[in-house]
Amino acid sequence: MRLPIGENLVRAGVAGGWIVGGRLLGLAWTAGLILTLGVADYGRYAMAFALAAILAAPLDNIFLVRSLRIDDERFLGERSTRVLVGTGLLLLGAAVYGASFEIGFGLVVAGGEIVFNAYKSGALREGQPDVVQRLDLIRQAAAIALGSLYVFLTPDPQLGIAGLCYLAPYVLVVALAAVRALRYRPLVPGGGREIGLLWLDALALAAYIQGDVLLLGLVAGNEVAGLYSVVSVLALAAASLAQMYVHTFHERLRMQNGDPSAGPSAKAIVVVATSLGVSVLAAAGLLALFPVDEQLPPALAIMSLFVVGRSVSLVLQTILYVQRRDLPRVVGGGAVAALKLLLIVLLAPLGAIGGAIASVVAEVGLVIIYRKVAYARRSPQPSTETDAEPPLPTDGTL
Repeated sequence: MRLPIGENLVRAGVAGGWIVGGRLLGLAWTAGLILTLGVADYGRYAMAFALAAILAAPLDNIFLVRSLRIDDERFLGERSTRVLVGTGLLLLGAAVYGASFEIGFGLVVAGGEIVFNAYKSGALREGQPDVVQRLDLIRQAAAIALGSLYVFLTPDPQLGIAGLCYLAPYVLVVALAAVRALRYRPLVPGGGREIGLLWLDALALAAYIQGDVLLLGLVAGNEVAGLYSVVSVLALAAASLAQMYVHTFHERLRMQNGDPSAGPSAKAIVVVATSLGVSVLAAAGLLALFPVDEQLPPALAIMSLFVVGRSVSLVLQTILYVQRRDLPRVVGGGAVAALKLLLIVLLAPLGAIGGAIASVVAEVGLVIIYRKVAYARRSPQPSTETDAEPPLPTDGTL
């Protein structure tokens, strides 16, 4: 059988290599935190990161989605605004860090990532996920190196100080982003309706992807949140390789107004998604050979199914971004997020395994919704070189 190997897969593979390097560093950092600070403190750290995603995603999603479908002039102006918004969040987090680690750390990470995403947005817009992921790895390596020096060389390390060491590279990120982006006049990202839809869309997505960790921490304790966070991070890392693949189609999709035929072929999507799922299942088998918590191997095995579904939904999500089908993501994503959080509560007695089951069920629902919308008959779309709003679909599809 002839596999769908091409330039897009090669570029995605390079990006994937940088992701793997970053995830390995992240796993080493996770192990270091658990070894030096304990599972409970790692659970606080994981909850703070989840809070960061919930705070940043709704704001940054407005800029991210629009960067894939607007003209160059507006892109440069909105990038300036993106830097200013992120810097404001970062400064707010620094102000409250001493009073609350979770809130302060979450705000600084949220703001820092928004600024960093602005810095990388040109490469992402041009379909260069390999460049984006290389920059991610550099920032992450610097943060982990500083944090590791502290936790391993200090007799009695504290989570708050370890967090400050990890956050230090964002100072350089802000400086570099300001030099690159603030030469252009800041612009408001779209109209009120579009901003509202994209904000709600990302809020639902953040609750879907990160809300489970926070909720598990509340209903089942920090240790369960920490265990589930480990398998969730591994699964999301694997699925992100599919996201790198579809990122290489950004320009083609924008030129054809989100026509699915301009994106990855169905065969390529199936091959990539299945391969990633099998790799995670194999990792679960290997994990069972080591003296780890008994919940980790079965939870990760279940999450291999989530990886398959997530790989498909990430491709469909990008197509919907370019199609400007914002309303379906708000309605569908919100419904699926609510379902997942409800399942998290109901399955909390199963610990990390319950969280994994909830993730799989919800992801299947998301794939069904996204596929129906992405391939539905649509009204003609306006040129992507304008800032016009497309008409809402008239075929009864959300």
